[in-house]
Amino acid sequence: MCFANQDQIDEGEQLQEDDEEMKIPEYRDLIAIPAGKPKGGLEEWLRMDAKQVRRLSLCEQELEKDTITYGKDIVRITKNHLLRVYPKGSRLDSSNYDPFVGWKHGTQMVAFNMQGYGKHLWIMQGMFSANGGCGYVKKPDFLLREKDDFDPSVPLPVYKILKVKIYSGEGWHLDFRHTHFDQCSPPDFLVKVGVAGVHASKARRTKVVRDSWLPEWNEEFKFEVAGPELSVLRIEVIDFDKYSKHDDFGGQTCLPISELRNGIRAVPLHDRGGVKYKSARLLVRFDLKDPQDCSE
Repeated sequence: MCFANQDQIDEGEQLQEDDEEMKIPEYRDLIAIPAGKPKGGLEEWLRMDAKQVRRLSLCEQELEKDTITYGKDIVRITKNHLLRVYPKGSRLDSSNYDPFVGWKHGTQMVAFNMQGYGKHLWIMQGMFSANGGCGYVKKPDFLLREKDDFDPSVPLPVYKILKVKIYSGEGWHLDFRHTHFDQCSPPDFLVKVGVAGVHASKARRTKVVRDSWLPEWNEEFKFEVAGPELSVLRIEVIDFDKYSKHDDFGGQTCLPISELRNGIRAVPLHDRGGVKYKSARLLVRFDLKDPQDCSE
């Protein structure tokens, strides 16, 4: 058995490194973006040279406070610099904040607590299901164009009219125990539908369908959508219990409005952690149009 000496090993490693550098010249072109927190806080950061790209990190409280005074400036500066937002340390229950506070101000990185669940985590999962679920979603053009002076505090014009018709649901009897919702009877399901985005809409509710594993609602809701590239359709199913303060959870999904396609769709539901159920789903029709193309 033969062993290579150390000089041969070092020479082999050097040849491998040289070979890799020749094959992948992009290694030489990597760009380092300095990170930090300039003295003076955001005011100092806003005065930085746009050509000297930097990355700044702010906790959610700092961002919420700064957007009140510097909303338009934050949008302007994030066209050339990177901004990261992270949850405040007092969120011991692993809850999350509204990601749209950062997204609509051009924030490129919105850090989340992933070990919990809740509405804001569902919205984040829905937003990043776009673009094939690869983890990257392009920032809307109105936050990128140099000549635009987008003000997040001013409502955007209505870009789209979205009609959502909830027909029916099925599959819960396959994913849940028959006594999961009620001990002695089938569940009493209703559906909540709403739009989360740059300017959110109030959620609507269907009627309650009593004692049925195969509920039918046949109800339609209309939403005015401003900034569809940065909007998510929220759908949640609950088992209504008039004798309790808390309704039972029956599934949820969040869908990026920019990727909705008109027509009737079978929409899978997910659990509290965002994992898709095997069988539970809704039959839904989507109708997304320009305002001028809509007629009552």
